[in-house]
Amino acid sequence: MRDIYDAVVIGAGAAGLFCAGSLAQAGMRVAVLEHGPEPGRKILISGGGRCNFTNLEVSDKNFLSTNPHFCKSALAGFTPHDFLALVEGAGIAWHEKTLGQLFCDGSAR
Repeated sequence: MRDIYDAVVIGAGAAGLFCAGSLAQAGMRVAVLEHGPEPGRKILISGGGRCNFTNLEVSDKNFLSTNPHFCKSALAGFTPHDFLALVEGAGIAWHEKTLGQLFCDGSAR
């Protein structure tokens, strides 16, 4: 018998895992493919092991693109405050460092 999935996410980094989690919460059967030794490995070292998870000061001006409207619409569609609401909803303690950088209070593990 073959497994049937509604979606396949390629890459188990922060964005891939977030995407897979969102799809699964929406009721989809999701497969995540990762070529590295373990999913989310780079998350563990982000922010010196404290998981630098977003920046409140992010702006479309921080990105270069051949389509300048892409960054603007992408950032408007899901803001750092939207992500922060998910973090708080999960009960994850966090703090702000400099220039809007947000980190988990505990270790990324």
